[in-house]
Order: sequence, then structure tokens, then C-alpha cells
Amino acid sequence: MPHTTAAPLERLRSGDTVHGMWMMSSSADLARISSSLGYDYVCLDMQHGLARAEHIMPLSDAVRAGGDAMVVARVPDNRFTEIGMLADAGVDAIIVPLVSSAAEARAAAEALDYPPRGRRSWGPTNALMLGHDPAPERAGAPLLFVMIENTAGLSEVAEICRVDGVDGVYIGPSDLALSLGSLPGPEEPATTEAIATILATAQEAGVIPGIHCGTGEEAAARRAQGFRFITSSSDIGAARAAYAADLAEAAGGVAQVPGGAAQVLGGAAQGGVRY
Repeated sequence: MPHTTAAPLERLRSGDTVHGMWMMSSSADLARISSSLGYDYVCLDMQHGLARAEHIMPLSDAVRAGGDAMVVARVPDNRFTEIGMLADAGVDAIIVPLVSSAAEARAAAEALDYPPRGRRSWGPTNALMLGHDPAPERAGAPLLFVMIENTAGLSEVAEICRVDGVDGVYIGPSDLALSLGSLPGPEEPATTEAIATILATAQEAGVIPGIHCGTGEEAAARRAQGFRFITSSSDIGAARAAYAADLAEAAGGVAQVPGGAAQVLGGAAQGGVRY
């Protein structure tokens, strides 16, 4: 299938909602399957997942061979060299975790933009490999999402959203909950209020509101709430749930999964990892 990111990117820019799969593994096969199923983006996780710098190009190729999904990558930290490396590799969007201030958001944006707007070094590796004319400026890609997932970022969310070069904010509900003194899982009122504040601020600033979800049901609710860049599952979580459902059917209805609750035949075969 020929690859073009125009469809999901243009839909996102025009105000539509996109749905994504989170890659915890470094499996090119699972990356290709995720894209072939119709996800709008596949995120390669370098922070908590197994993807490393040497995996980005082959995983990107797998995503693009499978369908039209955007290649998204989350860096392990707000580091200039890694953000630039992902941009050179030709990913369509970059997610930067634990952004706590406008200054940190500005540093991430400067790592993506060439001078005089930013500090990115010239080295468009992927474009040169494919014979494309490298763009002298970041013309809409890669998109930059900064993660709001602690009280410091929450207190500066308005300033963060106004930083030139930031295209969207992405909420990590679990880390946000921990920062607010709660535990990951069912939302407590403080977390619910914080998420609503970030969403409203992003909408007012005209940047894309994104959020990490654990299930398709939760993702549908977040879509109704107004979020537009929504992760609903992970490769490892979905594989685990699907294997458990298959085993439950083979075993006569119920299968006990090590490290988790009993999987009952007829339950949802999906599984996300909450961040």
C-alpha cells in the first residue's frame, strides 16, 4: 500500500480527531500490523518502551509499509540531540515528556527548528536517503507535542500552549495523578479537574489537545470531551488481552492470566498502558 501521511495530518490540522496505537515493543511486525488496521498514528516509545535510536528507521519503514499511519515517537527526555535525531529520521510527530515550563517547551521547539527560528543542525537523513528535497524549515512536520503530566506543567499550561512551535499538548494521566497526590487508575476529582483545565487551555490557544487512554471505551469518552489526538491501546497490552481471550475460549470460558485478573470470554480484547 503506498504511504502518504497527508490524510491523517491534514485531518488533524483541519480540526478532526485521530486515534493511535502505542508501541511498547520494538517489533516491526506489530508496528506494521497496527498501521494496516487503520490507526491514524503509531507511536514508538523511547521513554518507557523498548524502542531505541537504532530501531526508529526500521520501525518507521514498517509503519509506512502497513498503511497511512503517521509515525510518532516519544523521546525519553527533553534532549536536543534526540529530538533532532528523530526529526532527521523523518518522523511525523514528536512527543516530549515531562515538560514543566514554557522555557522547557521552547527548548523542545528550538531543537526542531533550523536557525534563525531554532537551533537544529542541518542533517535531513531520511529525506536524502529517499531522494526528497530537504525542507529548509519545519513546514508543518514533524509536529511537536509536549506532555503536561505534573503540577509544574499544569501551573504553566497557558504559557506552554503559547510557545511558538508547539503544535499540541499531550496528557499523561497517570503521572499527572501521581503529581497531584493520587494513584494511577480511576480518576479522582483533582485529576479530572486538571485534565479539563489542560483541555480548555489548549483549545483556547489553538493547539491540539491529546491524551493517553487505556481502552477504546475511554478513548471514545475523551473524543466526546474534545480531545483530538488520542491513544487508545498499546501493542503489548492488546496482544496480552487477545492471547488471554483466545486462551479463555480454548479453556472453556475463563483463563487466569499471571499478573492480572481472570479474563472472561466475551470481554474486550484490548489493553492499553496508562501513562
